[in-house]
Amino acid sequence: MSSTTWRRLAWGYHIAFAVAVTWPVQSLVNDPRPFVLGLPLQMAWCAAWILGSLVVLWRLDAARNRDGAESTATATDAAR
Repeated sequence: MSSTTWRRLAWGYHIAFAVAVTWPVQSLVNDPRPFVLGLPLQMAWCAAWILGSLVVLWRLDAARNRDGAESTATATDAAR
């Protein structure tokens, strides 16, 4: 996918992230039990969104680097 597509996905993900960890939605997981990997459910919910954000930003960076390398290669080929 292009970096533009990843940029849009990153925006969408982070808007969903903001909604998911604020009051009306966060209250759906506002329970100390069950434990998920040793964390209360509410903390595991936030940690999962943060880890998801890490993956989305990593893929966005990879797409931007790939597009940058392609544009550099195209510019070099055009200069020849």
